[in-house]
Amino acid sequence: MGLRQAIAEKLAYLFFGNNLVVGRHIKSQLQFLHENIPPNFKHRRMDDLGCGDGKVTVYLKEIFQPEELRCFDINPGLVKRSNQKGFCTEVMDLNQDFPSGELAVMWGSLHHLEDMAGCLDNIRRNYEMAFIREPLNESGNPGFLELGHPVSQQEMADMVDKHLPGARVISDNNAAFIFYEKR
Repeated sequence: MGLRQAIAEKLAYLFFGNNLVVGRHIKSQLQFLHENIPPNFKHRRMDDLGCGDGKVTVYLKEIFQPEELRCFDINPGLVKRSNQKGFCTEVMDLNQDFPSGELAVMWGSLHHLEDMAGCLDNIRRNYEMAFIREPLNESGNPGFLELGHPVSQQEMADMVDKHLPGARVISDNNAAFIFYEKR
């Protein structure tokens, strides 16, 4: 990640959190997840990896109905905001350290990491199940407010095939929805 982009991301997240608001396109994607979540992904011990300020975690908690929920983010300011929403959140740089558990959930955070493939390898090693939602960059030009480095649908499919073998990938509304279970 370039210095300019890193500074822009830090400033954006400092002032606005991970979303200004949970807009219509995100609510549409959350509804899509709600309608397509495999039942065995519910009622698990869930880790929200890259939870940001917890705005989306509120919805993910409703959808997954976890037995337990832990949240992780690199940004201390966002961790504080997430904790204020009642979540058990801690600071963790997923580029350097990685938790383990039953179900990993990543909503739009994979493309912010330096090594996306390495992250998928960590998920495969450290979790029994995973759900990942990632924005896709089909035009060669990420969305106006999309920070990080979204990849194309084909790049995502190739990466998932290699690093999360057997995962189911569904695309909708310019996003990939990835469901992984260890075999």
